[in-house]
Amino acid sequence: MGEQSDVAYCETSDSALQEVLDWFAVQRGHESRFRESLRTAVDEVLDGRRTGRFSIDSLRKTEKTYLGTKVEIVLQDAFEIPQGPKKGMDYLIRGHQVDCKFTSQATWEIPTEAVGQLCLLVRVNEKKEYFSAGILRARSEFLTGSTNKDGKRSVSAAGKKRIQWLHEVSAFPKSLLLSLPASQVRHIFGEGASGQERVNRFFRLVQNRIVDGESIDTVAQQRDGMARLREGKGRSRTVLRSEGILIATHWKTHHKVLAQLGVPLPRMPRNGEAVAFRVAEAAEHHGGRPRVKLDGKEWVLADEFDPPQPGPYLPDRSSDSS
Repeated sequence: MGEQSDVAYCETSDSALQEVLDWFAVQRGHESRFRESLRTAVDEVLDGRRTGRFSIDSLRKTEKTYLGTKVEIVLQDAFEIPQGPKKGMDYLIRGHQVDCKFTSQATWEIPTEAVGQLCLLVRVNEKKEYFSAGILRARSEFLTGSTNKDGKRSVSAAGKKRIQWLHEVSAFPKSLLLSLPASQVRHIFGEGASGQERVNRFFRLVQNRIVDGESIDTVAQQRDGMARLREGKGRSRTVLRSEGILIATHWKTHHKVLAQLGVPLPRMPRNGEAVAFRVAEAAEHHGGRPRVKLDGKEWVLADEFDPPQPGPYLPDRSSDSS
């Protein structure tokens, strides 16, 4: 549908736009697929395993530009969207060309060749922890009059009101590291600390929370940072157990301990995730606090009044049927 100055434009009459909206709407689990794709794209460009970065704000300008390309590619793969024509827009959906535009800022930049075209507009707001995705026919009247140094025009305030939303404000949990106080982050990544020491500090500070593998790898700055959690000299389980801090993973035997102790979690850890929690040997003053028997003694989930003490071993996987 071309731009016609003498005819009032209406999204509901734009059959191509409606067909593209309908195509996304019938995709199974489209909200979670958007969320997971965006998380993947952001994490891959941050490259935390190598750089230790965990926020879009830490990216260089060229990397932020590349992030838009990465989002386009990952979404195309996740939704199996046909490629657009060689000299056209990014996607071809139900025979209609669609350009993919991403931003982590207040608005989207539209290049000259995309003016008048359908655009899939995607945004991530790390601080407020949401993502947005919608379709806009990028008509001139929906864009600012001025251009940036690259010749692109921004979607205007009026244009934003014309976006047909698939997901206007949908949850996009920020990196666990980004949710920590700055003082804790500085301590974890303290100058001169080895990858193992960083992981030990991380789990000493972050307790009773599910920790994802990406965060562990970012702190360790290596692939398979989970290896740092295993038993062994200097390794997290061995070092932290001396302080009463245990580290559970996805094993069913670990899930059972977490449930018996009543560790406050929204769900049990999955493969590639871990949870640190501190225990204390059960005593009379613990009253009816939930208990678990490990190493022949009863233990409770420690609180701030329980002094650190060596903890027990968690059960191994020998009795785990998973």
